[in-house]
Amino acid sequence: MKHHTFEDGLKYRPDYEWPEPGTEKKCPKCQRELELVENSPSYYGKPWWCYKCQWQFSEEDFAKMDSSEEE
Repeated sequence: MKHHTFEDGLKYRPDYEWPEPGTEKKCPKCQRELELVENSPSYYGKPWWCYKCQWQFSEEDFAKMDSSEEE
């Protein structure tokens, strides 16, 4: 059985909308301040990180949460 890894990794969805540096948001799960991760070529996750919940969020996730609250 051969094993293969991608040298540069895989960006699961490279077109995430990245907020401006200095933008602040609170975690929708625990209400703590989220960390805005730097949008670098070597990072393969979502823009927002909650150290407490260990969860990642994108702007799209927030938009979905807002629309479900309005219903």
